[in-house]
Amino acid sequence: MIGTLDPNRKSVTIIGAGVSGLLAGYALKKQGYQVRIFEQSSRAGGLIETKTTLQGPAESAAHSLMVNPEVEAVLCDLGVEMYGVNPGSHARYIYRKGKMRRFPLTFFEAIQTLIRIFSKPARPIDPESASLAEWCRTYVGDAALKYLLAPFVTGVFAASPEELLLSAAFPRLVPEFPEKSLVGNFLSKRKSKSAPKAEPPRMMAPRFGMTDLIAKLRSKLATEIEYGRKLESLPDSNVVLAIPAPDLATLLDANDPMAARALREIEYSPLITCTVFIRSDSFTKNPPRGVGVLIPRDEGLRILGVLFNSSAFPERTKTPEMHSYTVMLGGTSDPKALELSDLQIREIIETELKTLFHLRAPSDAIEITRWKKAIPVYSGKVREAREALKRTLCSRPGTMVFTNYSKDVSIRGMILALKGF
Repeated sequence: MIGTLDPNRKSVTIIGAGVSGLLAGYALKKQGYQVRIFEQSSRAGGLIETKTTLQGPAESAAHSLMVNPEVEAVLCDLGVEMYGVNPGSHARYIYRKGKMRRFPLTFFEAIQTLIRIFSKPARPIDPESASLAEWCRTYVGDAALKYLLAPFVTGVFAASPEELLLSAAFPRLVPEFPEKSLVGNFLSKRKSKSAPKAEPPRMMAPRFGMTDLIAKLRSKLATEIEYGRKLESLPDSNVVLAIPAPDLATLLDANDPMAARALREIEYSPLITCTVFIRSDSFTKNPPRGVGVLIPRDEGLRILGVLFNSSAFPERTKTPEMHSYTVMLGGTSDPKALELSDLQIREIIETELKTLFHLRAPSDAIEITRWKKAIPVYSGKVREAREALKRTLCSRPGTMVFTNYSKDVSIRGMILALKGF
């Protein structure tokens, strides 16, 4: 989050009822603040929505989140029932040369990667200006960048490592000692920090879909949300801004043109998410088990990746003979995908899933959701916008920006940030 609230004023106006705005309202109400939330659309949740279909739930965006004890405590307080990944379905795959592989590097690539991890870099990076791709080439190597990091980043951010600023997207990876190896930096950090080892987060999904998280947050704020309300200026009170960068820029045009210009420079990744239902008898082989598969950009497929919904979590389909998958297309590498018709999208999915899963019959149903501006591209433009907000709008207590470009793109990151209120 950027900025602070005025602790002497116990009322807060929150603009935006996406997941960040709802989380802010939930946290502040628990602290005794009087909360008002203004949402210009007719529903809360932003990108998060679970649709009910004849075959099972279909998510419009995220289908799960990473949960550690702090996040679990919040979910428990909200009453969101969570499922962990099914036993035997923890495998994650990368598609390479026509096959889904749990470890996509060749023997020689793996050896080269190990050597690079333990070697001091010939040319250390500048931690402040380096891209994620530069960091990976320097400390891990080209093969790991191409077949490990790039597919992961594309699956999460719908952007490439070249587009992401290391310090903005993955600040924990910024080396304290750029001249040391990756292992050398890791050991230095361990020596300098005496805090106990944190429990690693677990991948979990709400039993009743991601909408259940939104519904539980809404129930805690039943009388505080006002829909169909678009503000033309900032309220004269404590305010939390939880809206996309272009919307905030429009709100700030008159009073804070510097921050408005910086916010408009933030790019967003376009994305298409499709929930696909396939019957068991459509597979020529056993349906894949695991969490999902990611696709490097030069493997001849247009889809970015596939999440194995019903393999990873229970109750993702209404009948056991049906299987559910989330297919992702678009991203900054393929922005024209959003111009495709539904029929064209279905044809791409049918063709490429047939290649991936060896299908003999078409899918039973496909639910398509398009996001023209889905995820902020964590480039230097995000850092510049953050700095502009700190210098101007958020320089005094009373104004806070809390959304997916203020610090963390993940729901888990937003929940962990609640302790900053």
